[in-house]
Amino acid sequence: MDRVKAHNKEVTTKARYRAEEMKIWPSPLEERMLICLDAYGIKYEFQKIFYIYADDGWIMRYYIADFYVADKKLIIEVDGKFHEEHKLHDKMRTKEIQEHYPGIEVMRFNWKEVNDPAIMRKMADRIKSL
Repeated sequence: MDRVKAHNKEVTTKARYRAEEMKIWPSPLEERMLICLDAYGIKYEFQKIFYIYADDGWIMRYYIADFYVADKKLIIEVDGKFHEEHKLHDKMRTKEIQEHYPGIEVMRFNWKEVNDPAIMRKMADRIKSL
């Protein structure tokens, strides 16, 4: 097996393991978003892996999106208090995803918004209208 295939196999194995682990132990905010999306009948994939490839096919890194609404080409991220100090990192991550996956929109919600039923209703309406 050549180096690229061996490397990519190792990375995808680690990514799948991590995503499965995150599905088993969702954060309280992710649990609230799960309930909201289910209540509004929005179909999603929880802990969706997005790989960032170099030109030679080498996986440079991967991101695990909290939620991916495939039919709307939409990633939904719920940001806990930890993210308040990492806004630049989140912006760079969003930009990289959009560069490598054109047409995908990223919606971010902070912990206050996820706990506000009115905001969650507006979010669901917006997703349905996309």
